[in-house]
Amino acid sequence: MRYLFLVFLFMSLSFAHKVNLFITNENDNLEIYSYFANGKPCINCEFTVKSEDKVIFKNKLNNEGIFLYKPTSKDIEITIDAGSGHIAQQKVTVDNIKHEEKKEHVKEEKKIEYIKIILGLVTIFLLFFLLKRFKK
Repeated sequence: MRYLFLVFLFMSLSFAHKVNLFITNENDNLEIYSYFANGKPCINCEFTVKSEDKVIFKNKLNNEGIFLYKPTSKDIEITIDAGSGHIAQQKVTVDNIKHEEKKEHVKEEKKIEYIKIILGLVTIFLLFFLLKRFKK
């Protein structure tokens, strides 16, 4: 049982390195914002902009995890590479970009993380409860 608890613990810690990608349309520029699950920006992470599987642009995010990009194609794919296999990808049609603020998006991501944590704890509690029931 202890091993099962440790497995769940290590699985929850693996989300700490998840890379998130958020793209908004700011004054005819795409604002590319990338951050880790704990909210820290993806500093100096490399990103690639592709259109029809051809690389259009490559660069690095700044110290705040942001880069402003002037799109040249309608349908593009943006890939963030934070190293060690941590990659986030998003396909974007320039006409259909979300118009919401980064702070609201980060808040929404945090809510989802809290819900996942609560569901994980409830699942662990139910497992312990069921095991105790079946032991009797």
